[in-house]
Amino acid sequence: MKKAWQMPAVLAFCLLPLSVHLTLHKVQAQTTPAVAALPAIDFSHAGYEGGEGGGVQIPDVPAVLTVKPTGSDDTRLLQAALDHIANLPMQENGYRGALQLAEGKFLVGGQLRLTAGGVVLRGSGERKTTIVATGKNRRSLIEAGNNQAPKLDTAIKVTDDVVPVGGHTLSLENVEGLKVGDQIVITRPSTKEWISDLGMDTLKGVFPDLRFHWTPGSRNLMWDRTITAVNAAAKKITIDAPLTTALAHKYGVGTVAKVAAEAPLLHIGLENLVLESDFDRNNNKDEEHAWFAIALDNVQDAWVRSVTARHFVSSSVRVGPRARRVTVVDCQNEQPISEIGGYRRHSFLVEGQQVLVQNCTADSGVNDFAIGFTAAGPNVFLNCTATNALGASGSYESWASGVLYENVQVEGADLRLTYDLDRVQAGGWTAANSVIWNCEAKEIVAIGPPQAPVVIITSSAPLYRNQLQKRLGKQAFAEIIIQSAKDAGTVAATAQEFVPKDIPPAPPVASKKKLALQLINGRFVIGDKALWGGAVNDAWWLGQTSPNNALDAGRSIVRFVPGRVGPGLTENLPALAASVAAQGTPFYQSGPAIWYDRRRDDHSIIERPDGNVWAAFYELPWARSGKGKAWDGLSKYDVSTYNSWYFERMQEFARLCDKQGIVLYHHLYNNHNLLETASHWIDFPWRPANNINNTDLPEPPPLEPRDRVHVANQFYDASNPKLRALHKAYISHVLDELGKYDNIIFGLSFQYSGPVAFQKFFQQTVAEWEQKNNRKVKLVLDTSKNVTDAILSDPELAKQVAVIDMRYWHYLPDGSLWAPEGGRNLAFREMHPKEFGDPTTPEQVYRQVREYHNKYPDKAIVAWHSGAGPIPTLMAGGAQVLMRNPTAGHGQGRTVDSHPLDKFVQQHLADKLMYMQPQDGILANAEKNWVLADEAQNTILLSSLPGQEMTLSQKLPKKNFTGLWFNPETGNTHSAELPKSLKKGTTIQKPTAEHWLLLIKKQEEQL
Repeated sequence: MKKAWQMPAVLAFCLLPLSVHLTLHKVQAQTTPAVAALPAIDFSHAGYEGGEGGGVQIPDVPAVLTVKPTGSDDTRLLQAALDHIANLPMQENGYRGALQLAEGKFLVGGQLRLTAGGVVLRGSGERKTTIVATGKNRRSLIEAGNNQAPKLDTAIKVTDDVVPVGGHTLSLENVEGLKVGDQIVITRPSTKEWISDLGMDTLKGVFPDLRFHWTPGSRNLMWDRTITAVNAAAKKITIDAPLTTALAHKYGVGTVAKVAAEAPLLHIGLENLVLESDFDRNNNKDEEHAWFAIALDNVQDAWVRSVTARHFVSSSVRVGPRARRVTVVDCQNEQPISEIGGYRRHSFLVEGQQVLVQNCTADSGVNDFAIGFTAAGPNVFLNCTATNALGASGSYESWASGVLYENVQVEGADLRLTYDLDRVQAGGWTAANSVIWNCEAKEIVAIGPPQAPVVIITSSAPLYRNQLQKRLGKQAFAEIIIQSAKDAGTVAATAQEFVPKDIPPAPPVASKKKLALQLINGRFVIGDKALWGGAVNDAWWLGQTSPNNALDAGRSIVRFVPGRVGPGLTENLPALAASVAAQGTPFYQSGPAIWYDRRRDDHSIIERPDGNVWAAFYELPWARSGKGKAWDGLSKYDVSTYNSWYFERMQEFARLCDKQGIVLYHHLYNNHNLLETASHWIDFPWRPANNINNTDLPEPPPLEPRDRVHVANQFYDASNPKLRALHKAYISHVLDELGKYDNIIFGLSFQYSGPVAFQKFFQQTVAEWEQKNNRKVKLVLDTSKNVTDAILSDPELAKQVAVIDMRYWHYLPDGSLWAPEGGRNLAFREMHPKEFGDPTTPEQVYRQVREYHNKYPDKAIVAWHSGAGPIPTLMAGGAQVLMRNPTAGHGQGRTVDSHPLDKFVQQHLADKLMYMQPQDGILANAEKNWVLADEAQNTILLSSLPGQEMTLSQKLPKKNFTGLWFNPETGNTHSAELPKSLKKGTTIQKPTAEHWLLLIKKQEEQL
């Protein structure tokens, strides 16, 4: 073991009676001053405090219920027992009681949740109770804490110019409504000024603003604290634990807000357990199983004691950002099963505050004692050992402040609190105001940002223990003994055994009628309403792990950020589906991402030397094999087997789409992988260097000038027996997994520019599956005009097509056709870059859609807006207008794809639109004036491009009509005064000479 390079300096600390040696490790370009002050942080505030304002002994909570394993899945039994205790009254000691598990093995195919305070889960004997996470689901076996983060009252500004590191007192604009005992949240904003001073917006490279730069608001620090004193006259409050980064007015105004609701749960314990994850015994890099043993968040005064975790992918214990005053003691992480790479094997991961990890051991980890993203601190790793370490312990994301590593030994790897842009994207300054005290590792690297030093110290005196003794006094300190859980704990005399018959019946689930998609006269219809509106396009590259700016990269069904759930992270799929439906965007487009690892966002074509992959991860349909090394540093793929997590996610979202009335497009391939820059191909699972299969594809990549590659026609070669078998198996698997859902439409690949032969092969494979499974599925043609026309000219193939997507051809303003051909082994934008996406006129869009709607009236026509807006497509009989370009691959997280027309159609036409068809001869100047009407002409929609009036070319029926004007620019409507007679030659005056729509309905119908 190698200690840090030392530079002696005699420093006097009132806390320490002995002199210490301050040692600063040499680092690359940046250096900390030779002599730096120890951060003025009392680290003894880390750990369980019991809500009594100081360190207290972890209690031994009597068991009030016992459970024995059944030999089959025990998920419902254990959860029901925990819920039973959660409903017991709180005792004077602040606990409801413990659930004592008998010796033996409990099988849990789901997840156990502790969702009430005052509950302890304990095993029996000397860790003779084992809970096994069975199945393939990526999850935490046990989660504890409130389901939601705290809800806050109005924020109050901090008025101090500076609140220093270690500060306990804050001056506020006002202290009205604040009192001793209130729980508050202190927020330090991450402003542009602060980020610029740190140099975290000046980095160079490919897409540095998307990969390296910190954005304002992305790294706000949040401390959960309790008020211990209020000075109303001075408008000051005192808090119970120190701040770990200074509040400086020049870097933005800090705030204090009282917790109004959803306060963290108090007093939760887990102890004396062995937790194991099942896994594929033939693959020691399997990741399709539980990732975390225990996850704590939105809790306070909690503990994990005497727990052994085995075979989990990531962590035995993960302490989330809103977990506070937590002790993890005498725990082990053993035999992890995962890839050797980024975000794996973080044996003990702390993202919270006032967390103590003590006397814990870990083996074969990548970051065994990890301090995470903006961990607010103070946090302490004390007397911990990592053996056979495969990667450095320490900070790895941005700005964990106030962390102490004391007497931590890392055998075989480094201990690092430093500036780092390699381990994760946008890491930068990973630690601040932190201390490495009496630690040993292969190498110790410490470098802190300006004014927030990270120091290495060797001393004959302990730090955490002496600070604790100073704060509590010798007598109180003598009583604070952090002990292991007793072999069996105590059992209350009234404790009863909880058995399967005690499980309460599940409450009835209100069944929601499935809203199955139909195509009626070329319109999408669900229930009795025609769909109209915008779309959400899955992101397929870019992403962030910071919750505050993750949404900037858009939504994705299969993007994975381990341990983080929320918009732009690992999506909560029910919340995503509800959002899509509520915002009036009834279409969702999904498909595989372009690469898994965000390091490849640099568009390089180098082979990665290690598996330090960057999140957010875009999971792909194909499974890793656990063998060899792909170019991203993880194991190679097996493209004949499939990623179960990917398809579980797709299944869940497809089911939600059926319930919410959303149309889900799902494309099987991403054509982008095969064309243009070689970086699109370099990590692709089907590239021979990245899989264990014999695909007969070229290797090395057939590089062209400027590192271009064009392998689409080789990839889409169904005449190659090996490729044909692999493609057929994959297509069939997708249908096996997703073909049972009603609202899903399958496509080969959006922006598919491959040969017509493969489109035919795809559809023939689908037809075989349909016949075998006695079920029809809906297909979309989303390709070139020549491939589209070839398919539609074949009656059998045409019958399979439900949707014609015309985005890749259009008429130019002069009436000529822009239609790049498929099968040329080029992307669309490579064939005609000048015209790609160029705007055209409303008249030409109407012409394009009308041609295909007339020819194929039973099929839904989808068109690119081409700068003309959505009205031409609507009036020509189209079913959907694409207003956002999905080829961007990201974005659309904070903006909604909406147009004023959407709300108008949804409110006034949804029940009639599927019966309304384009009708000619009703208005003069038919090139600029269009009509939609039902057969009986009870509902008529007139569209008039610029001009002051519309003239009828034929009479309308003699009915009592009412009219409604709609302005497509503003979305405003107002009633229309119609002429008394709507006979041929009648002129209808428009409100202005701009584009207007006029909706005419029989008077008894509501507008």
